[in-house]
Amino acid sequence: LLFAFCASLLLRDSCVVCALTVTDTPPLLDVPTYSLATKDGTTTGMNILTYATPVSVRPDRIWSIGLYKGTVSHEQFSKTGRGVLQMLKPQHATLVSLLGGSSGRDIDKRKECAKLGFPWMKHHDADGDNEEMLELLPDCAYYLELSLVGLLVDCGSHDVALCKVK
Repeated sequence: LLFAFCASLLLRDSCVVCALTVTDTPPLLDVPTYSLATKDGTTTGMNILTYATPVSVRPDRIWSIGLYKGTVSHEQFSKTGRGVLQMLKPQHATLVSLLGGSSGRDIDKRKECAKLGFPWMKHHDADGDNEEMLELLPDCAYYLELSLVGLLVDCGSHDVALCKVK
């Protein structure tokens, strides 16, 4: 269980005491927001990645990402071990509910992103493999090509992947 600070402070014996409340969800914080682009065959998957952080810089840059189970992106990354992490900018805010609250099995995310003014762009990977070209969101703060190192770790609702940055 997580604990979150409540809005009020209590005064007890001339000391300020902050009350904690039990919650099942992480607190909503102003943190970087990421999208992960994946591909398996001809279909590009695109979702919001809630958990992503760098964990090492030498000898390789390694990131840890949390992949929500049951999503197209999870399935594609599990098969290929590859993806592109995209750090979104404030102008991408309108995409968060589309990319994170709906499934690519039910809607065409590429088409819906284009309607919102964010047509996907073609990306050639660092290896120059044009057959496996991903489509990415335009104008992200940065793009990191990731490749899986080792195996996915089952963490309940998510699998954790350690990834090398190309």
